[in-house]
Amino acid sequence: MLYLGIIRNRKKIKIMNKKILHLHLKDTMDNPETLICRLDNGSIYYSLYGGHGSGGTPFSLSNIQFYDIINGNIRWDRNKSLPVDVKEGETEEEFKQRVINMLNHSTSKVVNIVSTNIKFA
Repeated sequence: MLYLGIIRNRKKIKIMNKKILHLHLKDTMDNPETLICRLDNGSIYYSLYGGHGSGGTPFSLSNIQFYDIINGNIRWDRNKSLPVDVKEGETEEEFKQRVINMLNHSTSKVVNIVSTNIKFA
């Protein structure tokens, strides 16, 4: 369960700080981009920048335009943005899949999911 540090049933849930997603993307012109999704002090944050390396030019999240396909036609959805909260009962894996599905209906397609499980010997 992905909790954001909410008090439920008078129990305080521990706030986690972690990287949720690290995605390599390509925009409509095949330019590489990187999107990082983090949980930090109970809030979900995104960072989008150019390239697939460790640094790049920061981009605005509004560069990602979302659409729906209706009767084979693209309909741009100007009111859609990446989620900053979880749905009731949504697991971390379901949240990740929701973000990836949204991106695959946008101007930035997912080309690689970078593992966020780092283990040292």
